[in-house]
Amino acid sequence: MKNPFLHFYHVPNTKELLDMAFKRGMKSSAQVSNNAPILIKAKKKESKRIKVAIEDIIERILKVIKSVPMIEELPDFYRELASLIVDVDELRLTLGKLNGILPILSKIERESFKSLNKIETPKEADRIRRAAFGRVSSILRKQNKNLEHLNNIRGKLRQIPSLDYEMPCVVFAGYPNVGKSSLVVNISTNKKIDVQEYPFTTKELIIGHLHVERRFDTIKIQCMDTPGILDRPMSKRNNIEAQAILALRLISDLIFFVFDPTPACGYSIESQIDLYNEVKDNFTQDGKIDMLIIMNKKDLASPAEINYLKEKLDLNEGEFFLTNALTGDNLDTLINYLTQKYDNKT
Repeated sequence: MKNPFLHFYHVPNTKELLDMAFKRGMKSSAQVSNNAPILIKAKKKESKRIKVAIEDIIERILKVIKSVPMIEELPDFYRELASLIVDVDELRLTLGKLNGILPILSKIERESFKSLNKIETPKEADRIRRAAFGRVSSILRKQNKNLEHLNNIRGKLRQIPSLDYEMPCVVFAGYPNVGKSSLVVNISTNKKIDVQEYPFTTKELIIGHLHVERRFDTIKIQCMDTPGILDRPMSKRNNIEAQAILALRLISDLIFFVFDPTPACGYSIESQIDLYNEVKDNFTQDGKIDMLIIMNKKDLASPAEINYLKEKLDLNEGEFFLTNALTGDNLDTLINYLTQKYDNKT
């Protein structure tokens, strides 16, 4: 499904709300007969201005409130991510405060109409409209902090990636510089991968879409790189990052852990194995997520380095993929594996 917060509309601040509403109100004109008394014309004109301005503000605020989905009703992945990114209770409270001023604005409109019905001179109509606009301005100025806070929340929530729950999701894990992003970008032989970057708490998600053409249909697979999330030990992650890992578990059903058998990435084999074990422990405990090994940079790795890693992981031939992400060497084996794995699931 698409990110449910994509329709979270822009939240205007107090000045923007007032400028738009008052401008629209002052431009409005009431339909009054040319032969009507000046007093009646004044009443009708200012009533219309007040009505248009206040209803414009109410409509804009309601539009924002209604555009925010009920977080507790969202799918698990979006609900957990939203809870990590923003304070859900504070969001709910802010929306409640904005909703609370709507009946007050409507009351100002009704009271102004009553006052206009009692005036005896045209000048009093202008005074009542100014007073109404002043009361509305005072109420909205007190809400400016809430409006700006809500718009800041909106920006964060709209950056959550859109994920298709019907489509398989493959996560690439491993230390930085081992070739994860290159694998995600280049795993398609026709190079037509749609790759986008999304801020993820303080990190990023990179999602590519692999389309495997078959004789009668196409297999579509989401491929995700997670810089800053699955590329360092748990002991170095903060609480938010640790919880983010739990959120990723909700949408992943296969993990490729990428090793660099050479010293080129800057991390020792022992460090990479430790991270591998931590990711395995955090993702595969319930047996619902498979985890496979990729040894990348085969052009740089010596037979001794590959054999050393095989011994450390107790791997036999055929139990891992040996690739070169930059040249595309052996990436067809990954594609073939994914094609066969999801042949009956897509």
